[in-house]
Amino acid sequence: MRVHAFLATPTELPQLLDGGTAPPPGTLLSGVDPVNLASLVEIVTGGGIASDAATPLLEEPVLSAGPRGPSIHALPEEAVEALGNADPAERARWMEEWTGGNGRPNDGPERALEALVELAARRSPDQNLYLWVAGGG
Repeated sequence: MRVHAFLATPTELPQLLDGGTAPPPGTLLSGVDPVNLASLVEIVTGGGIASDAATPLLEEPVLSAGPRGPSIHALPEEAVEALGNADPAERARWMEEWTGGNGRPNDGPERALEALVELAARRSPDQNLYLWVAGGG
């Protein structure tokens, strides 16, 4: 499964699937999928969105090219806000909790978290943070 994180407005989403299988400009998130990102959503929202509530939100696409095509999933707004406003100490605490203390500098989860933080911090008010998911899992 390939997961790319990207910024877009809701009106841009249909055009992004028209292009076929190439993801929109964004960042590849290695070693993660929408299901394991649900635990990160719970962590960054301080439990405001529980993992069991985030899982269906992240698994359900907001737009899909069909059962074999890529799909687009939205990160919950509360999580995007938290990611965009995080300081380095907070990100380190999140990483510790998300990996159970087994994260290593520059491994998949850390790169994924940093990519999400960077995208969330530079989004404009009309954009959301989305995931482009392609391939089997």
